[in-house]
Amino acid sequence: MATFAYKTKGNASPAGKPRVYFTCHPADYARYLDKLCDDVFKTHDCAIYYTEDMTEPLDEDNLETDLGQMNLFIVPVTFRLLTEPCRAMDVDLAYAKQHKIPILPFMMENGIDYIYKKPEKFGERQYLNPFGTDSSEISYQDKLKKYMETVLIGDETAQRVRDAFDAYVFLSYRKKDRRYANQLMHLIHQIPEYRDVAIWYDEFLTPGESFRQNIEKALGKSKLFTLLVTPSLLEYVDGEPNYVMGTEYPTAKVSGMPILPAEMVETDKEQLCAQYEGLSLSDCINAQNQAELHAGLAKKLDKIAKTENNNDPEHNFLIGLAYLDGIDVEIDRKRALELITSAAEADLPEAMEKLIELYENGVGVDLDYREAVKWAEKLVTCYERMYGPEHSSTLMALNSFANSCMAAGMYEQALPVAEKVYHLRCKMLGEEHPDTLTSLNNLAQAYGYLGERQKANELHEKAYSLHCKVLGEEHRNTLVSLNNLAISYADLSFFPIAEDLQKSKELHEKAYNIQCRVLGEEHPDTLLSLQNLASTHIRLFEYQKAKELIEIAYRMHCKVLGEEHPQTLSALESLAIACSELNEGEKAIEFLEEAYRLHCKVLGERHPHTLHVLENLEVTCLQFGEHQKAIEYRLCREMWSKKPLDALKEFNALIDMYWQLGEYLKVAELQEKKYGLLCKVLGEEHPDTVHVLRELSITYFELGEYQTATEHQEKVYRLYYKKLGKKHPDTIAALETLAYIYEKTGENQRAKELEEEARLLRSQPQVKEDPDSLSSNNDLDIACSDLFVYERSQIKPLMEKEYRWRCKTLGEEHPDTVRVLGCLAAKYADLNEFNQAKESYKKLYRLHCKMQGEEHSDTIAALESLARVHEQLDDYRTAVELYEKVFTLKCVAFGELQFRTLETLNHIAWMHDWLGNHQKALEAQEKLYALSCEAYGKDDFATISAWKRLQEYRRKVK
Repeated sequence: MATFAYKTKGNASPAGKPRVYFTCHPADYARYLDKLCDDVFKTHDCAIYYTEDMTEPLDEDNLETDLGQMNLFIVPVTFRLLTEPCRAMDVDLAYAKQHKIPILPFMMENGIDYIYKKPEKFGERQYLNPFGTDSSEISYQDKLKKYMETVLIGDETAQRVRDAFDAYVFLSYRKKDRRYANQLMHLIHQIPEYRDVAIWYDEFLTPGESFRQNIEKALGKSKLFTLLVTPSLLEYVDGEPNYVMGTEYPTAKVSGMPILPAEMVETDKEQLCAQYEGLSLSDCINAQNQAELHAGLAKKLDKIAKTENNNDPEHNFLIGLAYLDGIDVEIDRKRALELITSAAEADLPEAMEKLIELYENGVGVDLDYREAVKWAEKLVTCYERMYGPEHSSTLMALNSFANSCMAAGMYEQALPVAEKVYHLRCKMLGEEHPDTLTSLNNLAQAYGYLGERQKANELHEKAYSLHCKVLGEEHRNTLVSLNNLAISYADLSFFPIAEDLQKSKELHEKAYNIQCRVLGEEHPDTLLSLQNLASTHIRLFEYQKAKELIEIAYRMHCKVLGEEHPQTLSALESLAIACSELNEGEKAIEFLEEAYRLHCKVLGERHPHTLHVLENLEVTCLQFGEHQKAIEYRLCREMWSKKPLDALKEFNALIDMYWQLGEYLKVAELQEKKYGLLCKVLGEEHPDTVHVLRELSITYFELGEYQTATEHQEKVYRLYYKKLGKKHPDTIAALETLAYIYEKTGENQRAKELEEEARLLRSQPQVKEDPDSLSSNNDLDIACSDLFVYERSQIKPLMEKEYRWRCKTLGEEHPDTVRVLGCLAAKYADLNEFNQAKESYKKLYRLHCKMQGEEHSDTIAALESLARVHEQLDDYRTAVELYEKVFTLKCVAFGELQFRTLETLNHIAWMHDWLGNHQKALEAQEKLYALSCEAYGKDDFATISAWKRLQEYRRKVK
C-alpha cells in the first residue's frame, strides 16, 4: 500500500497547517511535483501530502481519514492523465468529487481542453494554466493566490475560528485507530450542545508518534481529556508502553483535568483499568451509544455549551469555516454549508463572499455558477446599503457580481455591471491603473460574448494601447491584450472583410515575433501564436504561406509534445487542409491518413474527433478522385458511429456508390444493415422500413438469388396490404413485382394468377393516395448553433459583390459561397429588406438540405431564419408552421428541456394566440409550463412567467 510523504514551506512541521493533496499520472510525478509545490508555497503556508509511488494503491480502510481530511486536491493535467488509466483519475479525484473536496487542476499542456471538459473528466471545472495566455490579464500567480485564499483559511481567520469555540477537548488515541477518532468526533458533534466544542487531536497524517512540543500547550487549553478506547490501547511497542499509555495519559492525569474513556471497540476493561492507573470501570462509557455519550460529556463538560451563540451570524459563520476546513474539528462540509448559509441569510457580508467562492470553485458543494450569481447580487445590495454605491467594498462586490455572471454565461446581465465597474474604477483609480485595465478587458469580453464585436474591438484597441504605454510591448499582460485584439479583428463580423483579416494577421505576426524573442520558439504560448497566424493565412486564402507556417508548427509540436499529442494532431490536420487547397491531393490524403491512424490509437475508433478526421479523409478522397478509398472510409465511419440513427444518413450515398460500381453483394450487405436498423428504430411496418425491404428484394433479384428475393417481396406485399389496403397503388405495384419474380423463377402459373389479380385491381376505381401514410421524419441527432451576427450597415454592397464572385469562382454550392449567402440573407433582414431576405433564406435552406441534409444544424438555422422573415412580412400562418417544424427538430437535437427549444415553443404559443388559435396556444403553453417546471423548477422566474401566461390563455379559451 502507498504511504504518505509531505512537503512544507521551509521544511517546517505540518502540524496545524491546511492539508493539500498532490496527485498525478505516474509519468508526471517527477516533472511537476516540485514545481507545483513551489508555486503553492509562494502563496500559502500549508502541508502538501503525496505518495512517492503514484502506482501503488491507497489503503481503502483509511480513505476517510487520509483523503477525507484534505482541504484541497491539486493535480497537473496532461494528455496522459486524461487518456490513460491511473490511480489519480480513477481513485483519488473520484473520491474528491464524490465527497465534494475542492480540486484545483493545473493545465500543463495546451490543446487537450476537449478531453478535459468531458463530464467524466473535469467538466466545467476551471483550471489554472502556468504557461499559457488567456483572455484574462490576471497573472497565473495572482490567480493561484486568490484561489488558495478562497479554499484554505489564513492564519488570522483560523485564530478567529479557534477563539469562537466554546471549549477544547483533547482526544488521545493510537495512530492505528485514527479512523475511530474521526468517528468519535462525528458522534460528539451530533449532540447539539457540543457542536461548537473543538477537539484537539494529533494531525491525521503527521508521520511519527511524538508531538511533545505541543502536548503541554494543548492539554493546558483543553477542558477534557478523552481517551479513545480500543484493544490497541493495551498493546506494548518493542516491550515498552505505547505513546498514549506512557506519555499522554500520565501527563493528563498529572494536570488534574477530567478524563473520559470512550469505548469505540469492545475492550477488556479490567485490563484497561489495570494498565491505566486511576481509571475505574464506572468511568468508561460506550461511545457508540448516543445517550451514554451525551451523559458522559454532560457530566465532564458541565455548563460550557453557549447555546446563545446560535443566533449570532458571525459565530455561526466561523464555526461553519471550522467544519469546512477541519480546524480543530472533523471536516463536515454539509454542516459547514448550513452554518455559512444561515449567516449569509442574516446579512453577514463575509458569509456571502464565502458562498460565492464555494459555489464558483466547487468547495464542499457542486459547482453552481447561478447560485454564485444569486449571492453576488445580494452582496452588492448589502454593501450599497451599508457603505453607498462608490465605496471600495461595493466596487469589489460589483466586480465579483460581473465575474460571476460571466462564469454562468449570463452575459446580458454581466454587461451593465461590467460597464459600471469600469467607469467607477476610471473615476476612482484612473484609466491606467492595473485594476481599471482588467475591468476594461472584462468589458470588451462581455461585448464580444453578446455579439457586439465592433464595440468589443474598440475596447480591445484601447486596452492594448494603454498596456503598451503603461507596461511596455513585451510585458505578459500586454501580450495577452495583443492576442485578444488580433482575435477580435478576425472575428469582427461573422462575414470577415479582407482588411480586418489582414489586420488580424499583422497582429498575430507581431505577437509571434515578440514571443519568439521573449519566450523562445518552443514555448507553448509561442506555438499557439504560430498556429493562430497560420489560421489567419488560411482565411485569407494564402495557402502556401499557411502551409509553410504549419510545417514549422508541426515539427515543433512533434519535438516538444510528441506526435500523438492532440495539438500535434491538430497541426497535422491543418497541414492536410493547406495541401488540399493547394491541389496537393496525394500529400493531403497521406497526412489525413496518418492523423486518422494516430487518432484511432490514442482516442479509439469511435471517438467523435476520430470520426471527424475520417469524414475529412472521405471528402478529400472524393475531391481528388480516390473513389474506392472514399467508399471504404465512409463504410468505416458508418460502422464506428455510436448512434444507429446517425448511421442511416450514410447508407444511401454508400449504397449508390457500390451500385454504380456494380458491387451488388456489397449493396445487399449494406441494405441488410439498413433494414435491421430501421426495424429496430422505426419498426418493420414503418413505410421507410418497408421501402428498404423492397429495394433489398430487387438487389437479390439482380444477384440471381430469386428465392430470397421472393421471400422479401412477399413480405413487402403483406405489409402494404395490411397498412394501405389491397387497392392502394403501392400494394398493386408490390403484387406486380412479386408476379414478375415468380415468372423468373419458373412458377409461371402462380405468376399469371398474380398478374390477373393486379390487372383486375387496376381496372377498379383507385383509392386516393395519402401522402402522410407514406412519409416519415427520421429522428436524427443534430447540433445547432447560432449563425448570424449583424453588424455594419454599409456592408451589404460588399457582401453582394463577394457572393457573386464566389458563385462565379467557387460555385454556388461551395461551403464558403453558402456561408456568404447566409450572411447576405441576414444583412437583408437586418436592413428590413424582407422580400430579398426571404428569397435568400429559401435558397440557403434548399442548398443546406441538398448539401448537408434536412437535419443538419445549418439547415435548421436557415429554416428558423426563414420563419422569422415570414413573421416580419406578416405571413404568420406560414411562420408558425415553420416554427413548429423547427421545434420538432430541436426536441430531437437538444431535448425538450434545452432553453433554445423552450424559447421556440414559447414563440409558437404566442403566435397561435395572436392568430386567434387560442386552443393551440393553450396546448403549447401547457407543454411549455410542464417542461419549464422540469428544467428550472417551479420557483424559477421563467417557470412563473410561463404559469402566468398559461392562466391568461386558459381564460381566453373559456
